[in-house]
Amino acid sequence: MKYLKLAIIAATAAIFIAACGQAANTPVANNTAPKANQTAATPVPATSAAPVDEAALGKELYAKNCAICHKDTGKGGKVTIEGKSINPDDITTDKMKAKADEKFVGYINEGFPEDGMPAFKDKLTADQVKAIIKHIRTLQGS
Repeated sequence: MKYLKLAIIAATAAIFIAACGQAANTPVANNTAPKANQTAATPVPATSAAPVDEAALGKELYAKNCAICHKDTGKGGKVTIEGKSINPDDITTDKMKAKADEKFVGYINEGFPEDGMPAFKDKLTADQVKAIIKHIRTLQGS
């Protein structure tokens, strides 16, 4: 009797699981045609994750990682960080505007430790660095 109850419970559970799985995969047919004053619904394509606003991200990352030395304007100038006096470059000059983005990638990733600029290669992703460079270009008026 005990085995019979277990067999019935197991069979019921298997049928329930199979029915639930089938219902999820079975399309529902809609045989109702739109009325004269209605239009058929247009399927909406699935949306992916919201696109990242690269400009906003770049501005935020610049504020957190760069502005302490290069200032909000990108003009740089003398500053004391952790007891060390440094003179960060003005990244808005024509000379800096002429540099390729790849140069900025190298500067940000490798830094200039002897001049007080840390390397960010272990702190920022490639996309984050790209966003910062995009923000730098806006500071440069590009």
